[in-house]
Amino acid sequence: MADIFRRNGMATGQHIRDARNPASAAMAPARRGRRSPIASWRMLAGAGAALCLLGAAALSGQRAGGTDLLAPMGVVLMVGLAYVNGSNDVSKAIATLVGSGVTNYRRAIAWGTLCTVAGSLASALIASALIGTFTKGFIATGVQQTEVFALAVLLGAILWVVLATRIAMPVSTTHAITGSLVVVGAFAFGVGNVRWSTLTQKVLLPLVASPFIALVLALVAYLILRFTLAKLPQRLMNSLHWLSSGTASFARGLNDTPKIVALGVAFFLITRHTRTFQAPYWLFALVALGMGLGSFIGGRKVTETLAANVTTMDPTEGFAANLTTAFLVASASNLGLLVSTTHVSSGAIIGIGLRDSVGRIHWKVVRDILLAWVVTLPAVGLLGLAAYLALRLARGGL
Repeated sequence: MADIFRRNGMATGQHIRDARNPASAAMAPARRGRRSPIASWRMLAGAGAALCLLGAAALSGQRAGGTDLLAPMGVVLMVGLAYVNGSNDVSKAIATLVGSGVTNYRRAIAWGTLCTVAGSLASALIASALIGTFTKGFIATGVQQTEVFALAVLLGAILWVVLATRIAMPVSTTHAITGSLVVVGAFAFGVGNVRWSTLTQKVLLPLVASPFIALVLALVAYLILRFTLAKLPQRLMNSLHWLSSGTASFARGLNDTPKIVALGVAFFLITRHTRTFQAPYWLFALVALGMGLGSFIGGRKVTETLAANVTTMDPTEGFAANLTTAFLVASASNLGLLVSTTHVSSGAIIGIGLRDSVGRIHWKVVRDILLAWVVTLPAVGLLGLAAYLALRLARGGL
């Protein structure tokens, strides 16, 4: 998404910041060579996540002092997924702030984190319909889901998002959860027990259609805003850019949190041998905490990738793109439809680029983005399947 627009000789966001502050530019090599406190926190968080993964394999289905350890381990992994989700996804609503020179990375990430956490907490009230889609929407009703299945789905999604974040590749957590759930479910319970019609209606169609809808809406929104806001002072336009970025971050938290909470709910359904369980508010609060920490501690890497060359978007264009993203993602969350913030924001940016000419779009990068979307489903499915087989083996055989 960083290079969707061709440069056409225009300066990047980093060039603009270096021109404004030569001392900062001169110190850049030194900064790159010095490990920051944030980097140390990332290492500690990574080590903690690794220990959780090992614990999940070792303690699956075990009991300590009469207490089943499955649900607590599931909650820990749920928070782990929220953390890596924050690390990868916070960038998608704030990169234009940095790339256009409106603010720096630290302030943009702090703003995105705050608004994401707010949306995450609000999802308990206005986006809970998504929980049912994930807990009982994809696997046939008569199938008794197992702890190994639930753990494997979470592990597959976590591993894929961690890998993508490590190489600074923006990916969709929605895609990751869906791919892991469907592939592991088909292997564990049989292809016939996957509800393919629900998968098509609730996931595939929204995921495919949303980028094209965003493309058209962003173009229309920009044309409207261009004529209505053209005479506003630059400072006010920058404020609107901040507002649209915060709104998109709020919508992202609103959209992603119920999907992650649903995976935590699955562990309670399994341990209590019931088909109904009302997700308590503290599960949403834990996901909000994990998502916020991941955004603030680990969100810079992917943000740097997306913000490097986005300065061809002026504040009005960024405002239109973020506004479109926020509207579509929030609407889908309220209707219980699964859309990806990554897909929607990419479609919106492409729509903005098409307002001038087809040549303004860097189609090679668009191709790479589409390839990443296609690769996510089978890749995370294989990771989930590998986790499922490893857990089965660790528990005494396949």
